[in-house]
Amino acid sequence: MQLPDMELVADAVHQSWIEAKRAQGISSRKAEDGEELMVPFAELSEKQQEMDRGLVRTVYAAIEKSSSNGA
Repeated sequence: MQLPDMELVADAVHQSWIEAKRAQGISSRKAEDGEELMVPFAELSEKQQEMDRGLVRTVYAAIEKSSSNGA
């Protein structure tokens, strides 16, 4: 099974997270180190981008596991 490009999906996940926060009336969210997180994916530090990629990897692994189990 060919899964979508990780960077594109991580970017989309991050954008969706920003939109959800804005819908809750939140306009700023900072990481523990003070980095602003409510910026475009490309503007995040590598550390923060990797957190979004990690989420995508987890989802991809679950998809691959379920498809190999015949689900």
